[in-house]
Amino acid sequence: MTQHSRPARHRPLLVTWLSLGVLTLAVFTLGGWLAALTLPEFPYSVPKVYLLGRNALWAAWGGLTALLAFLGRRSALGLLRVGGLVGLGWYWADRLLLTRAEYTRDRWPLAALFTALAVASVAVILNRPYVREYFQENRS
Repeated sequence: MTQHSRPARHRPLLVTWLSLGVLTLAVFTLGGWLAALTLPEFPYSVPKVYLLGRNALWAAWGGLTALLAFLGRRSALGLLRVGGLVGLGWYWADRLLLTRAEYTRDRWPLAALFTALAVASVAVILNRPYVREYFQENRS
């Protein structure tokens, strides 16, 4: 008895790279969470619990999003688009409102350039026809 099923689609290389990029961000954010655990008791511009919560949230988002994108789940698209934009907004709010270091304030044009490159890269990848097709398949 033969089973008639569609052949498995191969993951596009761009999806693999995107997943690895998001996973890399998650690992660095997890590193920030671990570093926040060992911060000395200095006066910070935000409470230590804020740093722990923020980094835990974004590490969890990044890990989950990377896994779902790698597996080709449709929900990865929403996590990449909405979560990515919320994350960027949060990053810039932190940078503009909470940063006291002159070095960070002076380097905002470079940060803006990297932000624009990241947004453009993700938008181009997610709008490629074969990437959209890969995520539209019913994957269970």
